[in-house]
Amino acid sequence: MPKKSKRFEEKTRKLHRLLAILRKLDSRERFTPQTLAEKFETTPRTIFRDIDDLNTSGFSITFNKEFNTYCFADPDFTLRDLNLDNNELKALFIGSQVTRWLGKPFEKAFQSILKKAYKDTGQQTRKKAERLVDKQRFWIDMEPADEFEKIEKQYNALNEAMDKKVEIEIDYKSIETEEESRRAIAPYGLFLWSGLWYAIAFCNLRKDVRVFALDCIKDFKLTNTHYNIPPDFSLEEYFKPGWHMLRYGEPVEIVLEFGKEYARWIKRRKWHHTQKIEEKPNGSIIFKVTLEGTREIKRWIYHWIPYCKVIAPAELRNEMMQEMKAMVGVYEKER
Repeated sequence: MPKKSKRFEEKTRKLHRLLAILRKLDSRERFTPQTLAEKFETTPRTIFRDIDDLNTSGFSITFNKEFNTYCFADPDFTLRDLNLDNNELKALFIGSQVTRWLGKPFEKAFQSILKKAYKDTGQQTRKKAERLVDKQRFWIDMEPADEFEKIEKQYNALNEAMDKKVEIEIDYKSIETEEESRRAIAPYGLFLWSGLWYAIAFCNLRKDVRVFALDCIKDFKLTNTHYNIPPDFSLEEYFKPGWHMLRYGEPVEIVLEFGKEYARWIKRRKWHHTQKIEEKPNGSIIFKVTLEGTREIKRWIYHWIPYCKVIAPAELRNEMMQEMKAMVGVYEKER
């Protein structure tokens, strides 16, 4: 009986050591056979045997000489049982749809996240995920960043510049004027719009914050000039005065009248944070926004022609009248 009790105690102590080793491995805590031997009042040789037993049991454990510690051979392996609810799973799958449109590197990165989440979840969560994957439930309509590889070097260079907080010198070809210029810029951020990637940066040539299309950057090199982003700068706040991504000039109020045919479509959503809508007895509406510049909203207005009329400003109204007359002239020549 005493011998049996002693063996039981030895097995219990060993089980506690094995569980403690697994917990340390899972928490990425550094340890050596010597430090564990001191903790459990045993010998390094016993700890070596414990590690061998864990490896034999299916836990792939190796010794990292660089950090002088044992670790799981697979750096992504974990003992934690991550359980996700339905909404969290749906958010992951919606995220995977979105990253498809951003470019191959983003899609691959998100697939890696999904793989890790799938591997670290419990059986119940995996079954829920399989049901969601079995039939596609979500589709996100975005303009894809086609041929991302053509601007991938520019994208990576700008990210490196932001990480190091150093300016980047670029050769830039304007999409509007096709003029080429060399300038140093201090990038503040990157954004995707209508399937194209842009950088927002302080331009030393123009002494102002400007937007640069990555596909218009023909050459580039990082400099040794450091910069700091102003503490009060915000990408979201920067774009608010514009219709989408362009802002220039003094604020101007745009007043539009939408006929009853499309009034309900305009009322369905919030187009701009400054918008105001007045309903008229005949079913039409007056739509008002205040913007810095009219170039972008003009393109949007053309989408609703002939059921949208520009009331103000007079300059925008006259500009669009001239353009529509020119368009009619083009069609009359083809008759």
